[in-house]
Amino acid sequence: MAMKSVKPYDTIVIGIGVVGAAAAYHLARRGQRVLALEQFELDHSMGSSYGESRIIRYAYKDSRYVDMAKLAFPMWRDLEQRSGKRLLTPSGGLDFGPADSPSLLATRDCLDAAGIAYEWLSASESARRFPQFRLAPDMAAIHQPDAAILNASICVRTLAEMAQACGAMLKTKCPATKIEPSSDSVYVETPEGGFTAGKVVVSAGSWAGKLLQTLDLNLPLTVTRQEQVFFEPARRTAFLPGTFPVFIHHREPWIYGLPDTGTGLKIAVHNLSHAIDPGDVRPAQDDTSVDTVRAWVKRFLPLGDGPIREKRECLYTMTPDEHFIIDTHPGYSNVVIGSPCSGHGFKFAILTGFLLADLAQGRAPTQEQFSVRRFLA
Repeated sequence: MAMKSVKPYDTIVIGIGVVGAAAAYHLARRGQRVLALEQFELDHSMGSSYGESRIIRYAYKDSRYVDMAKLAFPMWRDLEQRSGKRLLTPSGGLDFGPADSPSLLATRDCLDAAGIAYEWLSASESARRFPQFRLAPDMAAIHQPDAAILNASICVRTLAEMAQACGAMLKTKCPATKIEPSSDSVYVETPEGGFTAGKVVVSAGSWAGKLLQTLDLNLPLTVTRQEQVFFEPARRTAFLPGTFPVFIHHREPWIYGLPDTGTGLKIAVHNLSHAIDPGDVRPAQDDTSVDTVRAWVKRFLPLGDGPIREKRECLYTMTPDEHFIIDTHPGYSNVVIGSPCSGHGFKFAILTGFLLADLAQGRAPTQEQFSVRRFLA
């Protein structure tokens, strides 16, 4: 067994995706001695945090996430100011579906309750405002002008760089292979040796489940491969940010999309996939997802129906209720668990990292919907 390090850190963060990078940033800003470990390169494409675009929005059918968005938006803007990097691109957002869709109506109610400006558009009004879409006559849309695009890879790199600037140490290609908590510290084993800290934050995304199993915590997490499809529309100018909004079609399965930020019009199905092992991420063996997206584009977004420029793999790590996990280990108060994001967590990551930093410093009670204990009954 490797000799245990005698140089303690206050907190070790395992996983430097967007959540781990945010946790390291907030902890380092607070003067904590932070070590962050990443099994791959920084900003790698093997997980959930890579690429040019993620949606950030207020439009949610759950008021708790609307409240979180109210906190996350200014935190991202503060990071922009502190770093000098552009992270958000305004685009506006369009949620649409049948006019009597329960999820669409719930989203409208949440925006009303939160006092957030929006417009309720009929199908014909939507066609005049956004002629790229072809909605059915019985459909309606919510246009929320504050929705925007986060540049995912730049967000990850900026958070990591700012954490380093505040004193955090980052180690890439350095996986955590074992976690050994004791009453007053946590020992983390890696191929480069062992490291000791007062607390550990497990923000390992799709690899968190296996890591937590070594601490006798078996969580009902499902890892799925998601395909993002990038189209090359004949009229690219119709799909640029500022002209074309981020969007979500309220249906089963849900379809979402983002403007062309340089790599094509991005369209994907939310959570249409099968469970996989995160260590075996290979291209899908069939075109089910691509065929679903192509048929949807032909029906609802005909101007976007061009050649496929690129297909990418992205991992979701789903909880049964699709809420996050932001909590401490039920048996070890010095082990903090961050995420999984269940396919909608990137926008909140800078806030999630803040909450994890609070937990690591013993400052914050766990919010019930994010408690790990909801799965242990």
